[in-house]
Amino acid sequence: MPKQNKLGIHKVVEKYSLHILTLLIDSALRNRQSKQETLSQARRDIEILKHLIRLEYELGIIKEKSYINLSSMLENISMMTTGWIKSLST
Repeated sequence: MPKQNKLGIHKVVEKYSLHILTLLIDSALRNRQSKQETLSQARRDIEILKHLIRLEYELGIIKEKSYINLSSMLENISMMTTGWIKSLST
């Protein structure tokens, strides 16, 4: 990967990935009543990350195989987070 991409958009992707991981771990350690806000932030950031990954693919920074793999994983994470949020509502 060229240096300009490593320090540009890919750096933002890494930042969001670590932030999402932090939010999800934080949610796991909180009590049931205070998880909702943190999970909502994580869900929003997952959607942003999906768009950034798509942008990387469209700009030719990552290959199609990597894009498909990352998109699939992010979709699963998004569904699990949404399920977690819904389970708090019941």
